[in-house]
Parts: sequence; structure tokens; C-alpha cells
Amino acid sequence: MFKSIKRLIFVFVVLFSILMPIPASAAPAPQGTGGGDWYYGYHLIPVFFVDSVARDVSVTVTTYNFPAGDSFVVLMNVMGTHGMYGIPVATVNSGSGGTLTFTFNIPPALFGLQQIAIRMQSNTGSGYFAYNWFYNNTAFVSSGGRGNPPPPIPIGYWYYPTFWISGVLRDSSVTIVTNNLPANDIFQVLMGPMGSLGINGFPVTTFNTGAGGAQTLTFNVPPPMYGAPQIAIRLQSISGSGFFAYNWFYNNSTY
Repeated sequence: MFKSIKRLIFVFVVLFSILMPIPASAAPAPQGTGGGDWYYGYHLIPVFFVDSVARDVSVTVTTYNFPAGDSFVVLMNVMGTHGMYGIPVATVNSGSGGTLTFTFNIPPALFGLQQIAIRMQSNTGSGYFAYNWFYNNTAFVSSGGRGNPPPPIPIGYWYYPTFWISGVLRDSSVTIVTNNLPANDIFQVLMGPMGSLGINGFPVTTFNTGAGGAQTLTFNVPPPMYGAPQIAIRLQSISGSGFFAYNWFYNNSTY
């Protein structure tokens, strides 16, 4: 009798494991700008922030949300390049991922520059990357984010606006959810071809961020982007604050 019950329990466990849906975090997911993983509407983006600078010597950064077991080449270049096609200064392994602190030497070719762009991009084919910039000044104090938020912001503030995609109607509209949106700022919404980061994209609308923070917003897809399989979308301040955020989405109602 006892053996029969054990067999029944075993059969139930096997059937349950077969019929049970795969957890969301285990399912393959498309990658968005910044190389983050989509987990049913939650977007983890690998980023890093500048902790300190020794002029013409080195810069120390701290990462967040970095993928584990990946290899990253570190590039530095002139301001405005996002570090793309920059001078290789190091290659690092992300190890266990998450929060890591690294110090990189500034290449001699960039000595004397007031501002320097720095980029970390995977060389394994994973597609992950992150970038930032810093003042080439030993007195530099990190204000975090991709660029320096405007004053008055307390030292150590490192939040920056991001958004992820919550819904799409093909050739019609896209709905996003923002995070850390600055208050009382004016943002322009741009959409463009995949890979453009939305830079110089088609203007869609402008809006006031109001109270900032987390907001759900819906924007129309511009006619020139109809039929595009993937669309880059960018939110950028036009008030002079310097804040911006970008992502991309599949132009598909089942997205």
C-alpha cells in the first residue's frame, strides 16, 4: 500500500513538472537598448557611475545590474561619442555580475581634455553595453547618471530617467512606463530606425513631466516608421537640463 502511494506521488510530480508553465525569468527574452533583459515588463539595464577621477591618470567606476560571467572591453573617447570607437584601455570580466568597482587608466591621447566619454561593451557577442562620461578633473564628484544632472542635486545622487515598454499597437502607438523621471521638465519624444538610439528621430510630441518619477505614457508611432519591424524611441529634455532616456520596441501588437 505504501509503495503504491509513493508511485502515485511520483507520477503526480512528473505530470505537474511537465504541465507547469515555465517561469517568466527562465524564458528567452528580447534585448533592449543597453543590453538589458526584459522580464515581463521589468527592464534591468547594465549601467555604471563615476566615483572619482585623478586628472590625466585614472577614473574609478561602480557598475549596477551587470550580467554575470561576461567580458567587457573598456573604451574612452572624446565627449559626445558615448565612447564608441574609442581607445581601448582595459578588458574586464564581470564575474558574479551586479555591483562591481573598477579603476581604469586614462589614455595619453586624451590627456588635457575637459570631459571624457567612457564605454564598457561586451566582446562575447552578448550585446550588453553601458556608457557614461566624466570631467577630467581630480575635484570631480560623481553626480551619476549618463551625464551630470543639473544643480541643485545632492552629492551622491545617481538616479537617472529610464523607461520600459509595456504595450504596442502595430503602426499605431506604444505605451511606456517611466522610472526616475525628473519633475517639472519638458521632454521631446522621438522615434527612429533601430540602432539610432532615437537620435535625430521623427518628433512625435512634447510633454511636461509634472511630478516626475513613475508614469505611464502612450505615444503615437509616426507614419514614416510604419512597417518598421523595430523602432527606437527616445525621450530627451528640451529645457537644457540634459536628461534623456531611450529604448526600442518591436512594432508588433503581440509584443
